[in-house]
Amino acid sequence: MTTADEILSDPDMLFAAAQADRANGDVLAAFDLVRRGKDLGTRSVALDYLLTRLMTELGDFEGALELYDALGLAEHGTVDSLSLKGRILKEQAFLCSGESRAQLLRQAADVYQSVYVLSQEHYPAINAASLMMMTGQIRAARVLAAKVRDAIQASGDRDYWTLASDTEARLLLGDEPAAECSAMQLGDIGNVPFADRASTIRQFRRLGDCPSINQPAIARLIEALRPPPVIAYCGHMFVEGCDAEAQLRERIDAALDEVGTSIAYGPLACGADILFAEAVLARGGELNIVLPFKEPDFIDQSVRCGGEGWVARFRACRNAANSVVLATESAFVGDDNQFAYGTRVMMGLAEIRARQLETEAVQLAVLDDNAGAANGGNIAGTRADVAFWEKLGRRSIVIAAGPVDRRLEFPRLDIDKDAPERGAYSILFADYKGFSKLGERELPHFAAKVMGTIGEVLDDFGREILFRNTWGDAVYVVIASPATAARVAIVLQERLATPPPELASQDTGSAMGMRIGVHHGPIYKGFDRVVKQPLWFGTEVTRTARIEPVTPTGAVYCTDAFAAMLAIDTAEAFTYHYVGRVELAKGYGQIGMYRLVRVKN
Repeated sequence: MTTADEILSDPDMLFAAAQADRANGDVLAAFDLVRRGKDLGTRSVALDYLLTRLMTELGDFEGALELYDALGLAEHGTVDSLSLKGRILKEQAFLCSGESRAQLLRQAADVYQSVYVLSQEHYPAINAASLMMMTGQIRAARVLAAKVRDAIQASGDRDYWTLASDTEARLLLGDEPAAECSAMQLGDIGNVPFADRASTIRQFRRLGDCPSINQPAIARLIEALRPPPVIAYCGHMFVEGCDAEAQLRERIDAALDEVGTSIAYGPLACGADILFAEAVLARGGELNIVLPFKEPDFIDQSVRCGGEGWVARFRACRNAANSVVLATESAFVGDDNQFAYGTRVMMGLAEIRARQLETEAVQLAVLDDNAGAANGGNIAGTRADVAFWEKLGRRSIVIAAGPVDRRLEFPRLDIDKDAPERGAYSILFADYKGFSKLGERELPHFAAKVMGTIGEVLDDFGREILFRNTWGDAVYVVIASPATAARVAIVLQERLATPPPELASQDTGSAMGMRIGVHHGPIYKGFDRVVKQPLWFGTEVTRTARIEPVTPTGAVYCTDAFAAMLAIDTAEAFTYHYVGRVELAKGYGQIGMYRLVRVKN
């Protein structure tokens, strides 16, 4: 059996493994894999191209352009390597609007046009034609599209990408019946990676914004190619061996057949969760498990309570899963916020994956006959999960639980009844790189200009700022919601992007500026008996404090949990680019990290 080390050290095996992850829509896993190999010195032209393309697909366009030049991809002279710069510019354009977008689209069109002139291949030609259409060059776009259509007809090729180009060319030419005919053939091709379908859908969707393109035709094409939904599952726990289990399994199988899904996210409690997981694995699907806290505690609280037999089934599913994510690595402290938080992270990760695949995230929930009953104010549990998902406006499919035995035996938990209040909040830590090199004369300027600006920004957000503290150049803030935390972090970076004149001339040995880390998780709200003021503390606070030291100057890094929360929030003005699994400061382990940026206008 091939080991992970062997894969990471062999360029061909590494490329194949990363391509397999990408083909299944797991761009993050593919990126992590190739980057780890690169860090170990495993390089090839194909891996350099793939790493840059993956960075593009993850949305870090500035980083992709820098990497493209640093790796010298243009020097290889292949159609793929030359066209990649056009792809990066095109994707970057769609983070902008107005003239900024048009300018980038024209630059991308020029790149693709030059590659077409050199190669005479239809891939760069159809991209150049579509970009011309998007920038209002209708006649030029149709002239080039006709050349693509005629070349494909003459070649007789009918592979996926050739058919995709043919469909796109006929759309540009206004030949909707031929485009739909070509798209039907496109949809019938089997074993096409989800990521490739998503790329095609994204291109068609963008063409749909052009006034000269038939909107209903675009909608029909997208629907024909859309990958099946990503599911976020949940359901009641119940006792092992009950007679109703077999019938429930049949209903779960029927629901999965109806949705046609093969990618699932959810926890792994006894009962419905494990039935979902087993059903997904049985059909060769991809299972992604999200646990709310430490695994041994989860087994004690949510698996063994239904009988010891569930533990073995839990471990079998866990070992076969594509990924296992701990929403928090802390112990269970008897707080329902921990369960609710784990569910929100799971939902957000499912939503992120669905967006990558240009499909939707759908909830499958096993509920008893009182599914419509009020939740009674509980923040955790299946009813709470369904209510939260539906409040987001997402589609939920309810599966009747039937007469399963829900007489669970929970372990005794010694909980401190006097423990402080807990809740899930956003946490921000920041510092100012170069502060320690400032001299005595500069410190008053720093206090007035830098820390004063930070105070002004926090004041602007009013009651959304629940707590703030500072020492030296360090800033610690607790914020009510992830969307607000994203705005606070970005505004802080924008306001302090340029060092004050009084500090800019100082020789600090490195670039000066803010480093900001943000996270979201369950923490305590207590009282500091020393300074006599409120105190917000917990493991997730400590985790956040370990982020900003590894954040580049001028950047905002956020955790995968924070990104998941934004995915189910309403932070349309922001996006996040995956940077990989980052080693936190002070040996605090690795965590999936994103760079948070504002969508430019």
